[in-house]
Amino acid sequence: MNIGLLDHMGYGNLGDAATQEALIANIRARVPDARIIGFSLNPVDTEKRHGIPSYSITNWHPGLDRPAAAAGSSNNGRQTWRLKSFLKKIPVLSPMLLWGQNLLRELRHLARSFFRVKSLDALIIAGGGQLCELWHGPWSHPYNVFKFSLLTKLARKKLLIVNVGAGPLESPLAKAFIKWSVRLADYVSFRDVESQALVCALGIRRQTWICPDSAYALDVSCYGMRDAATGHKPLVGINPIGFCDPRIWPKQDASAYSRYLDALAESLQWLWEQGYRLKVFSGERSVDMYALEDLKARMETGLPKSDVARIFMPPDENVKDLLTAMSEFDYVITSKFHGVVFSHLLEKPVVAISYHRKINDLMRTVGDSERCLNIESFDGKSFQQAFETMVENAGTLQGKYRQTVASNARQLDMQFDHLFTPKGLEPRSRLLNPATNEIVDRKSA
Repeated sequence: MNIGLLDHMGYGNLGDAATQEALIANIRARVPDARIIGFSLNPVDTEKRHGIPSYSITNWHPGLDRPAAAAGSSNNGRQTWRLKSFLKKIPVLSPMLLWGQNLLRELRHLARSFFRVKSLDALIIAGGGQLCELWHGPWSHPYNVFKFSLLTKLARKKLLIVNVGAGPLESPLAKAFIKWSVRLADYVSFRDVESQALVCALGIRRQTWICPDSAYALDVSCYGMRDAATGHKPLVGINPIGFCDPRIWPKQDASAYSRYLDALAESLQWLWEQGYRLKVFSGERSVDMYALEDLKARMETGLPKSDVARIFMPPDENVKDLLTAMSEFDYVITSKFHGVVFSHLLEKPVVAISYHRKINDLMRTVGDSERCLNIESFDGKSFQQAFETMVENAGTLQGKYRQTVASNARQLDMQFDHLFTPKGLEPRSRLLNPATNEIVDRKSA
């Protein structure tokens, strides 16, 4: 059986990587002889990270559609370069040629992708914010999801959209792409009620389900759970984000970015003065790299550089290294959705500095809204209050996390038992509501 996994992954987001690791492990546990194929933004990274063959979900990535790149030194290469340089100087012709070139490249990519999808038994679209236009508008995630959904159904293969997040969706085109993708799918589940409501408000009348984020299916038994340190102050892990960074964030706001880092630096300074040990870590180098440098520069104004150097960890390269590092923390401060998920899995009391409703929803589901701060308005005082109540209630919070993780894992096991079997991956399979264990015929749903 050939199964495709599609996710906008490939540039170091370890939350995406964790989701795919959980899915791959659970598919192989249920369909041992399955051949799993990835579809991602960076096939080279996906092949290396997950050990599966992978293809691009866009019409360009290094090495794709550029087979003659090495021929630039030949006479033909030089002539082509001169012709392109000349055409670029013609004001009206140049944009038209560029549009035509992109169209031809996309048509080639569609043809290749169709034949790859046709070789599958099922395509699974899974991961965090797959149904959103936060990054690069409707022609990024929404279009990629739609075109592979359409290709899958044209190939008459099973299409599963599994435990995804949705939003923001603002442009009419993005809404149309997502609406038709969900309509085409054989099975659709969202990781939260708000995502389901957002997509269903587009006019969806079909049955959809709610199931936790797939990363809750990760096996973390090999990472030792330990109580808060005794005899000295505990270790606090801090996971910042490049929120509104004009160099990298979709919404560019230098003042909001600066205010966030100033407030975070003030909060870390207070923790240091209270005697806590600190470690700044990252699970997404591509989005966090500037924020890590700028936060470090701020902290060097109040602490010795040698101490600051010890506080900042190099970004982790894989999920195993990230979870190993986090298992040593006693408390976690994070601005990442999967930073909260990993804290729950490892039973680490967490303060979330949230930039998105998905983090608010996740904290609320475990009754932890009191320790979910707004990234645009929190300050040193509100952080101190949240952190102190977290420490006071650490044992209670760990118990809540334990129950939440166990419940989520049971729901995911039930869902995967139904979906990831040869029968479940057939196009005319029935559907399962993982919350009620109700089986519904696909046609009636």
